[in-house]
Amino acid sequence: ILQGIPSNHSVKVLIRVYIVAAFNLSPADPDGKSDPYIVLRLGNTEIKDRENYIPKQLNPIFGRSFEIQATFPKDSLLTVLIYDHDFIGTDDLIGETKIDLENRFYSRHRATCGLQSQYEIEGYNAWRDATKPSEILTKLCKDYRISGPFMRPGEIQVGTKIFKGQTVFTEDENEEPVESYEHLSLKVLHAWEEIPGAGYKLVPEHIETRPLYHKDKPGMEQGRVQMWVDMFPNDMPLPGPPVDISPRKPKGYELRVIIWNTEDVILEDENIFTGQKSSDIYIKGWIKGLEEDKQETDVHYNSLTGEGNFNWRFVFPFHYLPAEKQMVVTKRENIFSLEKTERKIPAELVLQVWDFERLSSDDFLGKYAMDL
Repeated sequence: ILQGIPSNHSVKVLIRVYIVAAFNLSPADPDGKSDPYIVLRLGNTEIKDRENYIPKQLNPIFGRSFEIQATFPKDSLLTVLIYDHDFIGTDDLIGETKIDLENRFYSRHRATCGLQSQYEIEGYNAWRDATKPSEILTKLCKDYRISGPFMRPGEIQVGTKIFKGQTVFTEDENEEPVESYEHLSLKVLHAWEEIPGAGYKLVPEHIETRPLYHKDKPGMEQGRVQMWVDMFPNDMPLPGPPVDISPRKPKGYELRVIIWNTEDVILEDENIFTGQKSSDIYIKGWIKGLEEDKQETDVHYNSLTGEGNFNWRFVFPFHYLPAEKQMVVTKRENIFSLEKTERKIPAELVLQVWDFERLSSDDFLGKYAMDL
């Protein structure tokens, strides 16, 4: 009769909150931007991550994780707030979302820590739950009085259903084979709704996207936050370290461009006495987004055929994220900006051919843009 009903005593739980990013935030500053940062509230605990605010962003990538000790049922409502950082005056609330953690903790869908898609013992996708898949499976069978799991080479039987899969692994042909039922147990957990006597799905690993609201603007979404929450009872084995979701750091690169020569450039000038056409050719170059680092060759004067010889080198330092194939540009939007804004844009080299003029503005002759 009491099956599935939570116990009557308090439970101490370690809460891990991962805030990945937010997007489409409502502007809080006069320039149409915001300087967002994270605040968490649970019971009497408040975590204010004000020093890690992100300047001039409506789509910030936070990549932050936090740990809170909670006691259920006393501390059950988690509030995630996004504030706008201000140097003068009080910070403005952009929006908030509330999560009933106790409801998740006691859910039969096991929403404490989402099931990962595969079982790994090390690396970036290492198993992060406090209990292994075989231990989770054994506990579920015991709690819901389902016979099993019966583990035999190459298969696991739960109730009347048999799951087949690999249970012997070898990392190196010179090493002894290792028997492990964790991978197959995880396969069974992902198919839990197929088990007679269970019939419900367990929560998989996922990032949830939650709307943000403000009490002064009821019903109007103020943006969205991407996040997930893991919960670990203190009476269970301690989990491993938190997942590192901090944003990738761009690497410093140096682009070196050699300008050898030009051919068939437009002849812009005309001699008033002979009518002969010519151009005084030079090249401008820069990386798109870093126009302040624009560089020029010397001038090849009086080219009669459009040929110019330079043997000139441009050197452009820049920051790049190879995994995202994006260049990171950090600079102030205008002279009045107190903070630098970070943008991610494709890396593109721009080269322009110009005709030098002594008594008037130079003439633009042509352009080439190269996707790096």
